[in-house]
This record gives sequence, structure tokens and C-alpha cells, in this order.
Amino acid sequence: MTTPDENTLAAILQYFPNHDPAPLVAIVNRYGTETYENEIARVRLAIIQLSAGNEEKLAYFVDIAKTDYRDVLAWQQLAPISEEEGQKLQAQAREIIAKWGKPSAE
Repeated sequence: MTTPDENTLAAILQYFPNHDPAPLVAIVNRYGTETYENEIARVRLAIIQLSAGNEEKLAYFVDIAKTDYRDVLAWQQLAPISEEEGQKLQAQAREIIAKWGKPSAE
């Protein structure tokens, strides 16, 4: 197990209290291995928080962060939205697309 920083380990123990932390640290530590992966400590904490104790989600959010870490940070800051709010935002996007004269992807 690569030694995680103090905050990462504390977050893993908080969100995964009944799990062996070693494999979880290994999953989280996949983010930050490339030179272009930024804000490593902050992104790792966001990944752990968003996973909410689900190991599959932990790996999923690591993969997302490796593609674009800003998505994970934005999701962590914005928190989940309700289905109703999501539908409202999608309707607004369709209206904007219609005003541009482009077909809507419904």
C-alpha cells in the first residue's frame, strides 16, 4: 500500500468504516500518477466523498478524474440535484438549442 496523505486516509476511514483501507488507497492513488493530473490531494478527497462508501463508485470517480479532474471537483461542490431540477435544466438547454436553430437530442 502506498502511504496516503493524512487527509486521504482519514476520509477513507470516515466514508468506508468497515473496509480494509489498503485496497481503497490503491484505487484512489491511481489518480495523480500522470504529470497532467492536477490538484491531487483535493481531487482524491472529492473522489472519496462522492463515492459515499461505495467501492465501485470510488473506481468510477477515479476514472472520471483521470479524464477531467474538474468534473469531480464540480460535482463535489455542487452536490446532487433532484430529478426534477435535472429535467428543468435539460428543458432549458433544449430551449437554447432550439433558439440556435439546431435539432434537439431528446
